[in-house]
Amino acid sequence: MSSIRLYFQLLIFLLAFSMKAQTTDTLKLESKKSVSLESYRQVFWDDLPKPYNWTNDYENLFSDIEEKELNQIISNFEKETTVEIAIVTIDTFKVSKEKFEDLSLHIARTWGVGKKDKSNGVLIAISDGYRQIRIQNGDGITLLISDEETTNIIKNQVIPYFKKEEYFEGTQACLLEIIKLLKVRLK
Repeated sequence: MSSIRLYFQLLIFLLAFSMKAQTTDTLKLESKKSVSLESYRQVFWDDLPKPYNWTNDYENLFSDIEEKELNQIISNFEKETTVEIAIVTIDTFKVSKEKFEDLSLHIARTWGVGKKDKSNGVLIAISDGYRQIRIQNGDGITLLISDEETTNIIKNQVIPYFKKEEYFEGTQACLLEIIKLLKVRLK
């Protein structure tokens, strides 16, 4: 009886030791993942890709046709007014939720959205993964569109569509409302 007892105690000890080793290995792996994700995010921040058009969809929310349509609307408006509007979607691998707003401002500045002498750029940054949207207005635009109006555009034009996962429709409604306000105020 005592040899069976000793056998079971030894078995329990080995299982406990094995579980401890697995837990330690899992923690080390999770730590490495966290470090590598943070490193990846830092590399993205430090070496932002150049914009390839007015719409830069890193989260693949839009079809090619939808991107083309958004780009055409922005291009036509830019030719008419010199106001530059850029749209960027950012997946959760490129930024933490807490730094989404900082990254959108960093993108607007790094890409130079808007004419330098007029500071007349608007960046619409979207993260479906974090369910966030941010509209960054250049200094020249803040004289024309208030923060309250920007908030209302998000609340009234974007969110109803995004809740239904209609990202193109919400983004287009946002874009058209910004253009409508700017056309009236630029006259």
